[in-house]
Amino acid sequence: MLAGGCARVVTVEGERLGIRSEELRRYVETVFREQNRVATALAFALEDAEDPERIDALEAAEEDLLAACSGLNAIAAARRDGERLRRLQALSAARAAPECERATADAESVLAP
Repeated sequence: MLAGGCARVVTVEGERLGIRSEELRRYVETVFREQNRVATALAFALEDAEDPERIDALEAAEEDLLAACSGLNAIAAARRDGERLRRLQALSAARAAPECERATADAESVLAP
């Protein structure tokens, strides 16, 4: 089921990307970079926030983002450290990219005033 090139990842916009495709690699990298940007913005917003309700909302968004994007962060950490993830581990992380993309959009909406 997972092998062979017929497996697909469906993006938030409904685009179907082949597991071994260059398009999927680009998509995963784009989602990772965007979530990294939003995670950084959340960290700075938390530093500056004073209202308890705002702090709670930012913390919840940060927790959701970190949970949804943990697989992509694992891929990035492995690459940074010169390691390789097992094939199924990397596949699972790539298949979670749409969930990470959604959490990133949700977190970004919390950042908006």
